[in-house]
Amino acid sequence: MLSKLLLPLTVAALSGLAMTFQGAINAALKEKIGVAPMSLAVHAIGLIISITAVLVFTGMPRVEDFKSAPLYSYLGGLLNVAIIGGVAFAVAKTGATIGISAILFGQLTTAVILDHFGIFTLEKIPFSWIRIAGVALMLVGMRMAINK
Repeated sequence: MLSKLLLPLTVAALSGLAMTFQGAINAALKEKIGVAPMSLAVHAIGLIISITAVLVFTGMPRVEDFKSAPLYSYLGGLLNVAIIGGVAFAVAKTGATIGISAILFGQLTTAVILDHFGIFTLEKIPFSWIRIAGVALMLVGMRMAINK
């Protein structure tokens, strides 16, 4: 079982690493130009990179492919704007450790709820005492990180 999870867990850990760097970098940019201009700059650069990657690696997708996706699946773009701004704001005000701790607590809590109800296309994974304990331990860890 662990061997099947090694690659996805490694990718997830690297994504977390990237998110932490991104939060710190975006916080620095936010301090110079403000939250909205920082978000615009980050998303404009991301758009250019994304268009280039699509054209190089997959080619232009068909319009039908976009039409077949459920409408809610496009909320990721809206959420991304909130995430980029929220992370930059939080990390600038609290530092990386406290800001990322709070973000991770929010992510883990939400993930347990999404799994329990099988929201969107997720497999239903019911609440269990061990999952609830994991969320509680994350909260304890966050509190320990806040203790200065």
